[in-house]
Amino acid sequence: MKLWIGTFLFFAYTILAHAGGKIYEPQDRKYGQKKPYTNQQKINRGLGDKKKKYTTCRLMKRLKSRTTGRQACVYRGGNKTYTLMYEDNCPAQYRCVYNPWSKEPNIDDIVDSLNSIKKGNK
Repeated sequence: MKLWIGTFLFFAYTILAHAGGKIYEPQDRKYGQKKPYTNQQKINRGLGDKKKKYTTCRLMKRLKSRTTGRQACVYRGGNKTYTLMYEDNCPAQYRCVYNPWSKEPNIDDIVDSLNSIKKGNK
């Protein structure tokens, strides 16, 4: 019976001693240091540089200026990401910066800006 109690106490002590999961980290630099995080670990933890997210924006509206011949292209992407580009030819889709729940560009402002482009080039 004493043998069983002794064996049980021995295993219980070893389990408790190793179950804490603590890792020794020396405070003094001469004994080593922690490894730096990898880039993926930094991204997952929210540390370091924030990368821009991109989404596919598809052509929603196209307005052509009568005076300049250029087009104002309104694109819509994921979660109502709206972008506006002034081009000679509007591509059907492109990768734009993800900006969720942005306001849709006003058509009157687009027409005014196209007219102001022509006035500035005279």
